[in-house]
Amino acid sequence: MKALIIGFGSIGKKHFLALKNLGFDVSLLSFSACKKDINEVKLYNSWNKISLKDFDLFVIANITTLHLETLKKIDTLVKDKIILVEKPLFEKFIPFQSNKNKIFIAYLLRFNPLIKALEEILQDEEPYFVELSCHSYLPNWRDVDYRENYSSKKELGGGVLLDLSHEIDLAFFLFGELKLLYSENLKFSELEINSDDFAFLSLKNSKGLRIHIKLDYFSKLTQRKIIIHTPKKSYEADLIQNILKIYNKDKSIKTQIYKSDTISTLELMHKAILNNDKNLCSLDEALNVLKICDEVKNG
Repeated sequence: MKALIIGFGSIGKKHFLALKNLGFDVSLLSFSACKKDINEVKLYNSWNKISLKDFDLFVIANITTLHLETLKKIDTLVKDKIILVEKPLFEKFIPFQSNKNKIFIAYLLRFNPLIKALEEILQDEEPYFVELSCHSYLPNWRDVDYRENYSSKKELGGGVLLDLSHEIDLAFFLFGELKLLYSENLKFSELEINSDDFAFLSLKNSKGLRIHIKLDYFSKLTQRKIIIHTPKKSYEADLIQNILKIYNKDKSIKTQIYKSDTISTLELMHKAILNNDKNLCSLDEALNVLKICDEVKNG
């Protein structure tokens, strides 16, 4: 199969590796990548030079504020193709539908083996309180000046609420429809950015389950966890170490270790795309995430 990746930043490069590992014939559309940096790959620097109908899969991995324009362009020019849009779908809720192509959004943590294990556990549990957190230090994210990266710039769709919206998507994915009860979203750290560096959301689902989500860019203590409390057990899922700990009433602890990394998880997601897997994030589901984000931002 032939794939075209639009944008070749950090996540575009990861999609490239995952697709090559799966045997895809991958081409790139990038206005900044140099041919000398990409061996044996067809590189385009203009839409006019591309025959879009030749591709089976499109991966939109450019800056968030360009997602809508790029998606509209591809969706207008091709039909019966697969379009994968990197998260977040857009920088705000904008209604969009397509009857021509299959469109998915790359919330890849749905395919982390640890998340799959939690999904199975929750079939037999009735949690009453859940915490999802992602704490990290933005200057350590990439090998570039963080102040120049899109994450630091509100006008480019940066900020924790959108940038770390995996946690919001996972809350929907694992626990169903959600209602926002209370939120905080602001910038208050020492970081030299104009985007938000902190977000807190208090939500509940249709069964009354309370869910708290905490996100930040300024923590020197890197952490990404989901903690689930039920009447009989508490579950601690560490998405960095890929360890699940199950705490019982008798103080015993069971530990399960999973193997996962970004490239292998992307491979699982792309395999799911080929199989039209029900666990893929749909256009409507990604729009629901943006509705919550807009509600938080609008206070």
